[in-house]
Amino acid sequence: MTSHAATDFPGGQAPLKLPDSLPGEGVLVGWSLERNHRRQPIGFSFGVQQPRAAGNVVDPILLEGEGHLITVAPTGAGKGVGCIVPALLRYPGSVIVVDPKGENAAITARRRREMGHEVVVLDPMGLTGLEAARFNPLDLIDPESPTGVDDAHTLVNQLLRASGSSKDLFWESRARQLLVGVVLYVLTDLPKSEHTLARVRTLVNEAAGSPQAVMHMLSGSRHPEARATADLMSIGAAETLGGIVAFAQEGVDFIRGPLIAEATGESTFSLDGVIRGDPLSIFIVLPPHMLISHGRLLRLWVGTLMTAIMRRRARPARSTLFVLDEAAQLGPFDELRKAVTLLRGYGLQTWSFWQDVSQLQLLYPNDWRTMVNNSKVVQCFGANTMLAASDMAAIVGAGSGGFVLDLEADEMLLQIAGDEAVVAKLPNYRTDPAFQGMFDENPYYDADRDPVGPPRTPLTEYIRPARPAPRARFEAPVPADVALSGRIVQWLETGHDPGPDSR
Repeated sequence: MTSHAATDFPGGQAPLKLPDSLPGEGVLVGWSLERNHRRQPIGFSFGVQQPRAAGNVVDPILLEGEGHLITVAPTGAGKGVGCIVPALLRYPGSVIVVDPKGENAAITARRRREMGHEVVVLDPMGLTGLEAARFNPLDLIDPESPTGVDDAHTLVNQLLRASGSSKDLFWESRARQLLVGVVLYVLTDLPKSEHTLARVRTLVNEAAGSPQAVMHMLSGSRHPEARATADLMSIGAAETLGGIVAFAQEGVDFIRGPLIAEATGESTFSLDGVIRGDPLSIFIVLPPHMLISHGRLLRLWVGTLMTAIMRRRARPARSTLFVLDEAAQLGPFDELRKAVTLLRGYGLQTWSFWQDVSQLQLLYPNDWRTMVNNSKVVQCFGANTMLAASDMAAIVGAGSGGFVLDLEADEMLLQIAGDEAVVAKLPNYRTDPAFQGMFDENPYYDADRDPVGPPRTPLTEYIRPARPAPRARFEAPVPADVALSGRIVQWLETGHDPGPDSR
C-alpha cells in the first residue's frame, strides 16, 4: 500500500534512499519523507540538506536542543530498534537507560566505550553477562548536611509509596519516619562498610522481634532525627509499634537475597560524576517478570539518579539523556512529572516510552496533558487497534484512528514542537547505513530468523495536506501525481473514512 499523501517518484526519479552518515550530535527522531520542509522549528535540524534531485537522499530529523521526548508504541513495535538504540549509538552526552532485558546494553556498550564513556550496568540478576556494577542509593544522603533529613525522606518515599488509602495514612506516615530514623542511624553510627540498605532491612526486621531494643538503639544515636524517631515510636502501645514496623518492613522487603544486597552495596561509580555530567552510560537491567516484585528497586535507583541530577548548580556541556523504557512500570512517579512539567535548566532530557496513551492518562490524570505539551518530540506508531490508534491521533492532532492504522510498519506520526504532526520513517539501526559497524549483535535476537527481516516498503514521499479550513485537517484535494489507495482517496475527497475494505 502507498503511504498517506505519498507519491512514488514521477518523471522516473530514482527511489529515495537513506544517507550513509549523520551530521552533528543531535538525537535522531525520524527520517523526513517530505521533499521540502515547511518550517524548521528551533532546536531541530534536517542535517546537511541537499536538493532531493541530486541523489534522492532523505533528510534526518535531529533534536539538537533541549527538550523531553515521549514515544507511544505497543510492545514489539520497534521502540528499541527505531528509537533507543539509534540514540545510544550516536548521542555523546551521558545517558541513563532503563533497559528491562539488557538488550540496549549488550548492543551499544562497546560503542559507548568507544565514545569515551564509562559503562555502568546495574544488572543484579546477571542477564547481560556484562560486568555487573553496584549502586548504593544511600550515597544520596549526607547525614551531616543541612538537607540530610530531607534527603532521607526523599529516599524513603521511593521505598514506601502512599497507597492512597485513608485508613493506612497513619501507618504509612509512621513507617516512613521509622525508616528515616533507621537510615540516619546507619549512616551516622555504624562503620562505612555497613552503610547499606541490606543493613537497614536487617534492623527493621529486628524491630519486628524486639522493638524496644531497636528503639533503645535509636535513642542513643548521634543523629538528632534518629533520636526523635525513637521518642515518637515510644508514645504508642506495643501493638501500634508492631503495626508500624510491619509497614516499614514492606518498604525494604525487596532487599532480599544476596543478589539485591550485592547490587545495592558499595557503589562502583561516583554519584558526583552523574551530577557533573561526566561521560557515563548507566544501564538499569531488571527482567520484565520482576518489574512488579522489584519495582521498588527500579524506582529507587531511577529516583536517586534523577534527584542527583536535580542537585546541579551548573549545566553540563551536554544534557543527560534519561531513557525510561516501560515507564508505566515506575507507577505514579513524581520525579518524572517534575522533570517534564516544572524543572528546566538542569541539563536533563527525559525520553519516556508508553505502550498506549491510556497508561500516561491513568498514572498522571492531572498532568498528562502538560507532560505531552512540554515535550519537544512526540512519536506514535505501531497501533494494533482502532482505540489505540484514535488516542495516538488525538494527542498529536492528526486525522483519526483509521489514518494511524493505515501507516506502514516502518512509519510513524511525528510531532516536533513548533510544527504540526507529519508522517515520518522510523529509523532502524540494523539496516540504516548510518549505523553500520557501530553496534554489536542482540543476544536475544533469534538466530534462525532472517537478520534483515521482512522486505522493507519502498520509501515514499509525504505531502502535507492543504489547510483550506480547520474542519478537517486531512481533507485536501488529491494532487494529480499522487497515487493513493482507494480508501485514502475517498477519505480526502469526502472527509469520511469508508473503512478498510475500500483499499
